[in-house]
Amino acid sequence: MSMKQRAARVALAALSLTVSASVLAAAPAAAPKELGEFHGWTAYTMTDGKGEICYVVGAPKTQEPAKAKRDAHLLITHRPSDKAFNVVSVEPGPNFAFAKGTDVTVAVDKQSFAFFTSADTAWSRDSDTDKAVVIAMSKGKELTVKAKPAKGADISDTYALAGFGDALGAIDKACKVKR
Repeated sequence: MSMKQRAARVALAALSLTVSASVLAAAPAAAPKELGEFHGWTAYTMTDGKGEICYVVGAPKTQEPAKAKRDAHLLITHRPSDKAFNVVSVEPGPNFAFAKGTDVTVAVDKQSFAFFTSADTAWSRDSDTDKAVVIAMSKGKELTVKAKPAKGADISDTYALAGFGDALGAIDKACKVKR
């Protein structure tokens, strides 16, 4: 991957973190609009200065180690104004950092993808991988995230994918994404 592509991915990471921060701390007037909840996956839309942002957020059904209290979630984001669609990000929770220089494994059923890490977020390496992950999620039953933290035991988060396809359909419609 070229430095320009890597810089673009890091910029997208920063944009997604902005969406996550907005979701968690937005003032009521600026709050995202919920499009629906679909078996543990919630679809939202919001606008920023550049246009519409549509995203799906899911929480894991199980987390290992179980005693570690984390607010993990996985997001799929569309930002039409940036021509960014199906951007997959993994956020294992506040006060969590990935081990420096390690990859995160995202597996949908038996298909695995390596994500790169930047502080407390993991990203796929390119838009083709994002698209492949989203297609696999739409057809799959379970997604597992395995990662090495900067401190402590390795983590494994498992997400049920029932309802994901409907949540994705809701954000596709809101952001006018055709499949």
